[in-house]
Amino acid sequence: MPTEIRTCLLPLLSKPEDYSGSVAVILDILRASSTITYALNAGATSVIPCEEIEEAQQLADELKQANGNDQVLLGGERLGVMIEGFDLDNSPARYPAETVAGKQIVFTTSNGTRALKHALQARRILVGSFMCLDAVVNELKNSDGVIYLVCAGTDGVVTGEDCLCAGAIAAELIDQCGADLVLDDSTRIVVDHYLMQIQNEEGVLQGVRAS
Repeated sequence: MPTEIRTCLLPLLSKPEDYSGSVAVILDILRASSTITYALNAGATSVIPCEEIEEAQQLADELKQANGNDQVLLGGERLGVMIEGFDLDNSPARYPAETVAGKQIVFTTSNGTRALKHALQARRILVGSFMCLDAVVNELKNSDGVIYLVCAGTDGVVTGEDCLCAGAIAAELIDQCGADLVLDDSTRIVVDHYLMQIQNEEGVLQGVRAS
């Protein structure tokens, strides 16, 4: 059972070594973590995060040579725009089963994949979204030690939707694991934000920016 929940409101507020030995949950609700969740649920065999465009292109070329051109897709964005020469952008709607089932996806985005790379020293990394919230909570409640909820933000700015999902995960863990969980101040903030917003549906919608 976890002993502590820490929330990082932006990756730049932490150092990679901070995650050593922890379980880190990466949250980029609009849209990287939601798209990764959707793609895997639609049957993609893997989604491989890359920090830079050139890195993604090189890896995709290597995988195509090894596995065949039709088995690998390049997905991602910069500044919300599909990257020239890529197969897909970062919208979940572009990753249906008929497009991604059985395929490897090499994926790079402005914020989410960089947050994933930032937390590589964690002993385990999960990708979180509202779509897979229950599954993430079930995994976390069976984990030991420290949990980090890592909000990707947007271009160095904290985003409400990431905080909302972090608060939802933390609130559920508190409910299931008990009040003995140690919470840092950022976790208390996102839990309070979540509990305030869920009092009405309109509040939840206001907590998530238009995609």
